[in-house]
Amino acid sequence: MEYYSHKNPDKLLYDHLLEVYHYAMEANVELKNWEKEALQIICLCHDFGKFTTFFQSHLSGVSSKHSQHGFLSAIFGVFCWMQKKGLCLQQMNPPASLDEVISLLIYACILHHHGDVKDISKNLPEKFKGDFKADINLVQKIDDAYVQIEDLRCNAEDIKPLLEKIGLGNEFEKFLAQQRGFIEDILRYLKRIEYGIRLIGVIPQAFKDGTELYFAQQKLYSLLIWADKMSAANYKLLFPCYASSDRLIVVRDKVIKPTQDKNLQRIRQSVFEAVLSNIEKNKEKDIFSITTPTGTGKTLAGVFAALKLKEILKKSGRIIYALPFTSIIDQNYHVVENLFEAIEDFEKNRDRYLLKHHHLTDVEYRGKEEALKEITDEITVFEKVASECFIENWTSGFVVTTFVQLLETLISNRNRMLKKFHTFYDSVLLLDEIQAIDVELLPLVEEVLRKLTQLFRCKIILMTATKPLIFEDACELAGFCDYSIFNRTKLMYHHSDLKVAEFVDFFLQEVYEDEKSFLIVANTINQSHQIYNGIKNNLKNKEVIYLSASLVPKDRKDIIKKIEKMLESGAKPIVVSTQVIEAGVDLDFDCVVRDIAPIDSIIQCAGRCNRHNEKSQGNVLVVNMKDESGITFAKRVYGNTAIEISRGLLLKHPEVEERDYGMLIDNYFRMIKENKSFKKSEEFLKAIRLLKFDSILEKEELTISRFSLIQQRGGYVSVIIRNNEEIEDAYQRYINSFSIKDYYKRREIYLELKNILFEYTISVPLKYAQIFDEEKGILSLPPTSCQRYYSSKTGFVYDPNDHIIFA
Repeated sequence: MEYYSHKNPDKLLYDHLLEVYHYAMEANVELKNWEKEALQIICLCHDFGKFTTFFQSHLSGVSSKHSQHGFLSAIFGVFCWMQKKGLCLQQMNPPASLDEVISLLIYACILHHHGDVKDISKNLPEKFKGDFKADINLVQKIDDAYVQIEDLRCNAEDIKPLLEKIGLGNEFEKFLAQQRGFIEDILRYLKRIEYGIRLIGVIPQAFKDGTELYFAQQKLYSLLIWADKMSAANYKLLFPCYASSDRLIVVRDKVIKPTQDKNLQRIRQSVFEAVLSNIEKNKEKDIFSITTPTGTGKTLAGVFAALKLKEILKKSGRIIYALPFTSIIDQNYHVVENLFEAIEDFEKNRDRYLLKHHHLTDVEYRGKEEALKEITDEITVFEKVASECFIENWTSGFVVTTFVQLLETLISNRNRMLKKFHTFYDSVLLLDEIQAIDVELLPLVEEVLRKLTQLFRCKIILMTATKPLIFEDACELAGFCDYSIFNRTKLMYHHSDLKVAEFVDFFLQEVYEDEKSFLIVANTINQSHQIYNGIKNNLKNKEVIYLSASLVPKDRKDIIKKIEKMLESGAKPIVVSTQVIEAGVDLDFDCVVRDIAPIDSIIQCAGRCNRHNEKSQGNVLVVNMKDESGITFAKRVYGNTAIEISRGLLLKHPEVEERDYGMLIDNYFRMIKENKSFKKSEEFLKAIRLLKFDSILEKEELTISRFSLIQQRGGYVSVIIRNNEEIEDAYQRYINSFSIKDYYKRREIYLELKNILFEYTISVPLKYAQIFDEEKGILSLPPTSCQRYYSSKTGFVYDPNDHIIFA
């Protein structure tokens, strides 16, 4: 009898097991001896349960509860490890030895390789003594496994020769010879190990702490699921291509943004030279920083520092350049892309050299043909599914991505994210403006990134205009953090409280000048709508433009392009926006007005004023706005602590020139550190150390599965705005795809359409749900309702009394 692991393409189970093992071992990851041994057992046993006739029938379309293979495979993997290491069920007592703890890692990796990592307690008995009557779900899995083992016994003569070829023939024979009850004994044994780690808190000396144990499990799991998916799809391994800094430095001058400011040119060159000189002198250190004001060429300095460090240390990994927002990824990616075009074979292997990855990335991996060329004509190749695989695996020498992709891979239980966990090994991380991460999460982020340098041989370079509350011991490469080299703007604080109508009058009478362009940044959407309408109604001959997240991304981009063209042509618009404009939008206004916010957000806004230092000093005016009930708009968004600290600093320093912004931001971060609770970080770190991947009893505890950089918007839903033919056609095709049974065909259609769908999707409070259509669980605003509820100039039409926060 032939045993298969997958259909379309048909793949023999024996070949698949060996291929997964070889792929995992060929990955660019250095493994300790015990990790090599454990990975061999994990890979060769992960699909052992597919040898049953139940699973083989499942491949032909006949499924049953006995066709599940994960649990049986995990038990067999643990059994093989115990046989290999001579471990005895009866002799084990906490604290567990290294080999015994590895048993638990093997069980977890194999058990969860087809889904997200669940808390191991969900598949272990509540107690390691007594019967299993209370563990109803586990009892059912055990009963099913004994039925599967009996099936294996019936076909042992066919199966054993295959397992002998991979060195597991004796283990298989002993496994089938076990008496009923041995699975329960193995589970009790694993429970004792888990008990020792979690309740006694004792782990083997091979691990300094629980975080190292977490990294070990994630590394093994990542290698397994990455290799498994590559083999299942019949893709050959595709290796990254790496650029040489010497080859790229010759074109550096061509990609520097031109400026007439000779002083700025001199500063950029001195920063660049200092960074490259210092990276060579301090190459043995793990964490570096480049701290200089906006406009001093940090991006190029950081890119070349990463390239140089990788070359000097002969690091075999990739460069991973992470930024806080998708909106700034495109512009920074293009800076690097312009450099890489100097490489001779760049066009042929573009994505193997340089890859952009975030949730809106075009699903097209250029260079995948090499990995697909051996797939036969009879097999359908889904081009976008293949591209998605190579993109999500970071198959590139230089990856430009988001903090979400970076950190939600490092701290995660999600199968989809963890495929690339192992790719961090021996890499250089370039982190741009890390202070954009929630302050409460910074201790967690710092701990995990430090472990990455220690356990995965990573180097980290931070790039920032303001010293963040993280890595205070970083080696500074630029040599200075000096705002005095610029004095482009002046911060002024108007401390009187203003209602929106009062602010409009104040702006028109005391701030507005016809010959200047203005950016006004509000904190909530309805606040911004009121300001926009108030100013537009009073300045009927002036171009007043609105921008917020109530507009679909497509309309936002069109409006930003319009603003860019107006400013470049010398026009003087008034733009009323929300915080959406802080996220890396490269616009340059004469004056900025900002409703009070945290100091770092205010300084981000100041970066939109006199940005290129080509005008006289620009004013950045900070005001206090309250709603009709007397509540500060800012506190609805940022909470009390950050706003009170910011307000106190601004009262003490009501006028601050850019040369003194460093003083202001340092004081702000110091006071935040003294006043902010870091409980969230502590709870996540505890979950990591105890391997708490998700909630055991659905408790509201912070487990690894709950980690997210994006704050969940309680009471909000995603809605597709179907206001033109492009989105209507994409929407109908997507809805129709649900009737297709083949998963890969459905996925191919979704990947083709996803960017269009996202371009017309916004987040709206749940209470508006009754005005939307719902189909296949997807909410949309139909064409017949778009005229009433959506405007391409101002976005979704809210009740004017709503305090919509998210902007």
